[in-house]
Amino acid sequence: MSTNAGFAIAVGTAVLLIMAVFIIIFVAYYQQKQTQQQLAIKELQAQHRQQLMEATFRGQEEERKRLAEDMHDGIGTMLSITKMSLNQLEKQLGSTMELGLQFQKTRSMIDETMTNVRRISRNLVPTTLERFGLLAALEELAERATTSETEVQLVYSESAIHLLPVTELMFYRIAQELVNNAIRHARARHITIQLVYFDSEVRLSVLDDGVGFDVDAVMENRQTGLGLRNIESRLNVVNGHVTFDSSPGRGSQIHVQVHLHEVQPAKIMS
Repeated sequence: MSTNAGFAIAVGTAVLLIMAVFIIIFVAYYQQKQTQQQLAIKELQAQHRQQLMEATFRGQEEERKRLAEDMHDGIGTMLSITKMSLNQLEKQLGSTMELGLQFQKTRSMIDETMTNVRRISRNLVPTTLERFGLLAALEELAERATTSETEVQLVYSESAIHLLPVTELMFYRIAQELVNNAIRHARARHITIQLVYFDSEVRLSVLDDGVGFDVDAVMENRQTGLGLRNIESRLNVVNGHVTFDSSPGRGSQIHVQVHLHEVQPAKIMS
């Protein structure tokens, strides 16, 4: 083999190696760009889902507010007028014992209905939350939920963190859902709401001594698991996390954690 032929083979081999290296680099670069594009698409999709969930919850709160106003201004006002008319009618008809008892019974029914309307309105729009903050709203929730059959108590840390109104509303709605579930479905006798503040994290826990539940089975059920999935959806908006610790026969411990940024400590007034 001549020197020229050997040199040509060497050059050809070098060119092939360079082309192979170039192809490998190009394929690796293309795969990297594909991966980056897929990650960007997934991030955009996640942001879009987050925006959709945020808009959904905002729409739900606006609808709650509208319903509360309709109940207070519409139904509540009509009940008050009905009660006034009933009192006037009683005066015009006179007061026999039979009629007096009937009027008294009717007024009691109207008063009970008005009380229920006010209660439902407060549940729809927690005015205490707007006026006095999350802690006062949770205290009111525990007080209203406590009955002769169920005791609900609130335990909280001595220091607090300034939260955005939307974050306080989210915590309140989650606590409301969990307490209602513990009373209605778990038939709990003792329920504890815990609110704990860390340096940059808030944890809300609801503990009960009810009948418990199978977490996987409930989450798979479209009807019974709706409330729990709704909690997860609310937390997805703020990158929060929920842990369900429960099983049939031993009660439930549900922990909600949200990491906060640039929060300022505040003192809780005794």
